[in-house]
Amino acid sequence: MQLGGMKRWAVTALVVVGCAGGVLWAASRPSTTYQTEPAVRGDVEATVTAIGTLQPRRYVDVGAQVSGQITRLLVAPGATVEKGTLLVEIDPSVQRATVDAGRASLAGLRAQLAEQQAQHRLAQQQWDRQQQMARDGATREEDVQSAQAQLAGAAARVEHLKAQIAQTQATLQADEARLGYTRIYAPMAGTVVTVEAREGQTLNATYQTPNILRIADLTAMTVWTDVSEADVRRVKQGMPVYFTTLGSAGQDQPRRWHSHVR
Repeated sequence: MQLGGMKRWAVTALVVVGCAGGVLWAASRPSTTYQTEPAVRGDVEATVTAIGTLQPRRYVDVGAQVSGQITRLLVAPGATVEKGTLLVEIDPSVQRATVDAGRASLAGLRAQLAEQQAQHRLAQQQWDRQQQMARDGATREEDVQSAQAQLAGAAARVEHLKAQIAQTQATLQADEARLGYTRIYAPMAGTVVTVEAREGQTLNATYQTPNILRIADLTAMTVWTDVSEADVRRVKQGMPVYFTTLGSAGQDQPRRWHSHVR
């Protein structure tokens, strides 16, 4: 009888030790906190992802229309310029010599024209005198014809010189325009984004116009992107879009620029 009582005490002791261990484990276990949010209706965004290139919407490539060495390059990438700002100067010595030669040639033609006009007036006077003498019967017919031919020849030479002067003036205007092209001005306001030439470089504009720099209006940008064939049917003109730049990809909340599809 006593042995059976000892066994019951042993079982009771084990149960007490087990309950104490459970209480200690429950007390040391970290508490769990649940975050809840009320269910609401919202929009599900369907996106078409593509990689593109950010470019200015308006820009102009500034080139040289005459050949020569760049003597002054007055802007650098990042410079802000207004329309009409002087950007580049090219050595004008060849173009200036051409203009000077054209002006000298024009002056010589005008002097010849003045001489021929004087000869024409003299031929006109001789023709008038021969006509008067012919009415009085005091001259020969061949003298009258000779005076008439001299008058016609003088008039033809005057017209020929006038045509040469007009041609030389047109050539001179083109040469003066090319001389003006040695000073290149900004055709629009904006920011210089690239410079492809250097001061001291010689440009050859014989067969094509060499580009010197690019000016862009950075206030309005556009993204050119290639969309996969599977997704392009989902892209429509005017639909809203946004884009981020690679420089902000590592940020927690990269900045988004919003626009529309063109």
